[in-house]
Amino acid sequence: MSEPAAPFRSIVQSPSLFILVCITLSGTFPLHVFVPALPSAASDLHASTAGIGLTITLYVVGLSVGQLVYGPLSDRYGRRPVLLAGLSLFAVASVAAAFAPSLAGLECARLAQALGGCSGLVLGRAIARDSSGSTTLIRRLATLSIAMAVATAVAPIIGAQIVEHLGWRSIFSALSVVNVLVLFAVWLVVPETHSASRDFRMSRYLKSYLALLRSPAFVTHSLGGASATTGIYAFLSASPFILESRLGLSTRAFGFAYFSLVVGLASGQSTAKRLAGRVSARSALIVASLIMGAASISLLVSYWCDSLSVTSVVAPMIVMFFATGLSSPFAISSALDVDQSVVGAAAGLYGCLQMGYGALCTAAVGLSSSDPTASMIGALLVSSAIAGFAFKAAPRAHVRANQEPVA
Repeated sequence: MSEPAAPFRSIVQSPSLFILVCITLSGTFPLHVFVPALPSAASDLHASTAGIGLTITLYVVGLSVGQLVYGPLSDRYGRRPVLLAGLSLFAVASVAAAFAPSLAGLECARLAQALGGCSGLVLGRAIARDSSGSTTLIRRLATLSIAMAVATAVAPIIGAQIVEHLGWRSIFSALSVVNVLVLFAVWLVVPETHSASRDFRMSRYLKSYLALLRSPAFVTHSLGGASATTGIYAFLSASPFILESRLGLSTRAFGFAYFSLVVGLASGQSTAKRLAGRVSARSALIVASLIMGAASISLLVSYWCDSLSVTSVVAPMIVMFFATGLSSPFAISSALDVDQSVVGAAAGLYGCLQMGYGALCTAAVGLSSSDPTASMIGALLVSSAIAGFAFKAAPRAHVRANQEPVA
């Protein structure tokens, strides 16, 4: 992995933390803000649940691919031009989504939007790393993680308000306007933090990826981490149709219900920090998978007994999100700890596998059954089982009791 030259790094100026937050959120915020609009968009475009669900699936696919692409591209050409190109693509794609005449047009625009927005998700962190010392970097990355969690919580609420008062297309209009402002700010105040590399070789990345895929420790933690953290994307895709269309929850109430789920996620992350160094990562991960399984079974029982309600759906999902928050830091830390010489490649590949699994879960909800509730529960049960088996199979030698999770 190529590193910036020391002289270049010594003179680089760090962008403001606010700008870095705005850049990073361009990747994930658009995923969650559109969720409350799925039923409305489906009705307007005369689309099926499966069809409109692909707008979520394709967005996650775009994020998955971008995890592997933007790192090497920015090493070769520099952070600034690649980021500007990605944000420009996002702005254009958002306008296309706002005026999409058909479901196919919306799906294509969402894929392009994700490919563009992922530049912010990847390069926001890279710029922070380039322009910060170790102590400052930890603080900045922690702030970016908090910002992403908060954005995940408030995005559906914002989306619900826009849908209720202005319609679903206005979500993309608003995203386009905001992104143009971020693009303009990047153009004005974000300097180049990584000089273009003349010694760049894509083969180095490919060899690193192949080596990681041959590592049992990396594969088990990545597979387990992906199923534990993005298996919930099945709920992300199905939740508007379950809570709004089936159970009668209003669009506004749906946004606040989603907020309660993120509280569970944050509680799990907080618990992980307290457990770090006290219990082994392997034990924490296995417990998290068991919690996931219990929550999934609770949903299954309610479905079989035909007793689904807002409470019987949201309460187990809060527990599920807690398990996700608990497992994520330990899984990421364990995967990145496999080989310190390829941490960058491991982070990119882990993110790709994570989002790829999430895309499979959202696709399964829309394509496997006419009943999104049954498909969602099935995806959650399978994800819980995969996580449990993967974490159980993880080599003990690579999981240290004093290992600190990554926030």
